[in-house]
Order: sequence, then structure tokens, then C-alpha cells
Amino acid sequence: MKTFFAHKRNTLLIEAAISLLILSAMVAEFISAPLAAQARMASQNCTNVSQNYPYSNIWPSVSPELLKKTSQELITKTGNTIGTQQIYLQLISDSNCSLATLLQKKYKVIQAYDLEKRILATALPASAGNTIPNVSQGLTWIMSQKNQTLVDSWISLAILTHSSSIPTFSLSNTDYLNALNVFCNVFQHDITNYLYGTVTPAYLQTMVSNLRNSAGNSVSALALGLGAGANPHIISPDIFEKEELQKARQVIDNKPSSITPCPGSESLSKAKPALDNFVTHKMTTLSIPDIDSFFSQATLFSPERTSKL
Repeated sequence: MKTFFAHKRNTLLIEAAISLLILSAMVAEFISAPLAAQARMASQNCTNVSQNYPYSNIWPSVSPELLKKTSQELITKTGNTIGTQQIYLQLISDSNCSLATLLQKKYKVIQAYDLEKRILATALPASAGNTIPNVSQGLTWIMSQKNQTLVDSWISLAILTHSSSIPTFSLSNTDYLNALNVFCNVFQHDITNYLYGTVTPAYLQTMVSNLRNSAGNSVSALALGLGAGANPHIISPDIFEKEELQKARQVIDNKPSSITPCPGSESLSKAKPALDNFVTHKMTTLSIPDIDSFFSQATLFSPERTSKL
């Protein structure tokens, strides 16, 4: 009997180990994949739930228009530029494939289901000349439904199902740096406070001068030289830099009116997509020295200095 249970236990352990290896391989594949491939893999997880919805055959046809109308509605509500690529990525990464969840949590839309109905209604006239059978009929049907969960699932999967909706990015390091340059004054202020415990014009000038002349244009090197890494009461430079970059993204997403861009930097509307992409995706692929390089260059940004590069 003991031999039987021992054999059974070993079999279960082997099966568990195999399952873990398979899961690890899947995670590794996702992490190593390019951004567009990650989007494609994530969207497949969403759309694999079910396509047995009425009129699901029209999803590929209506997907681009639904994304466009969602973007327009959010621009109207928030006053910020919110592109279709941004909405698509947020839908597959931050909201469990639910447009209503994304609207409520990310954009603070209280009546998310009402907004979904309005998006469907504004997409209906655009479908009039569509050659795919039943497009207008399908949109009319889903707009008539009272089940909010059904409506949300239908419009969410419709947006995600069409492969041509999967965004491709051609952002360069220059695009990322241009977006970060917007925050050069903020970074300088926060670094000075981080290193000296207070911000005065003298400390600010000293910080910038030391960063340029004695720290090799590296915020991390400057902080370590002042003992930031050895003091248990001060966070390490790499953590500080990541927190600053994440804070910049939160501010440009939620309180753009509070930002005073660095003179000579690009507009907030142009910087926002690149900054979102940098913090959400690009930064996870970078080494600590690479992050420090981006952060330090943005801290030292000036139009005159950039023109000389």
C-alpha cells in the first residue's frame, strides 16, 4: 500500500513539475516577445473566451470604428489626446479585456455602460455603407440589449478581435527621451530634494553642476557619491529613478494641467503616448544603467544642449 501511494505521489510531483515548466516557458515567451507580439498574444487570451455571440461575424468590420469612437469620446470627456493604440493596449493589459472596467478605473467614467451604448450608437451611421452583411442589424441588436455584462463583453471583444487593430510601435529612443524631457524641471527639483533634503536655488545649482561636471552625467553616480546607497533611510538611486518616471506618467495621465513643461520640450499631447509606452513597456526591458541614462539625460535637458548633440 505504501509503495502505491509513494508511486502516486511521485507521479503527481512529476506532473506538477511539467506543468510548471510549461507555464514558465509561456511566461518567458511573453516577456521576450516584442511589444506588438505581446499585444497579439494578450488579445488572443481575450478573444479565446468565446466568439459564440450573436453577430460576432461583424466584429472585424466594426472594430476600427469602435476604437475610433471610443477615442473621440474619451478626448471629449478628459480633454486629453487618447489614441486608439493607447486604448487597445490598456484594454488588453489593465482591464481584464473589459471596456467598462477600463472606462471606470482608468478614466473615472461613472456611467461606463451608458458610454458604451453611445459609442455603439455613433458607430452605427458609419456602418451604413459597409459591404459585410448584417453590420447595421448587429449594432442595432446589441444597442437594444438590457444586459450590461452582455453589452460590455460584446463591444470589448469586438474591439479586440480584429488583427488589424493590433498596434505596431516604431518609437525610438529619441521619441522616449523627447517625452521625458518635458519633466526636466520636475526631475531637477525632486533630485535636489532627494539628495539634500531641501530645495533652494543654491542646492539646485550645485546639483546640476555636480551632475554635469563630477558625476559623468549620471544621477545614480551622483547619488551614490553622496552616500545615498549607504544610508538605510534613503532609497537607492535606481528605485528613486523608477518612482520618478512612474510618477511622471501618473501626472501626465491624471493631472496634465498641473504640468509646466520644460522650455523647448515637446507638447504634452505628443509626449504622453511615448511616456506611457516607456514606463509601461520599455522600462521593463532596460537595465538599471540604461534607465539611469534616460533619466539623467532628461534631467539635464536644455534646447541649447540638445541642438549641439
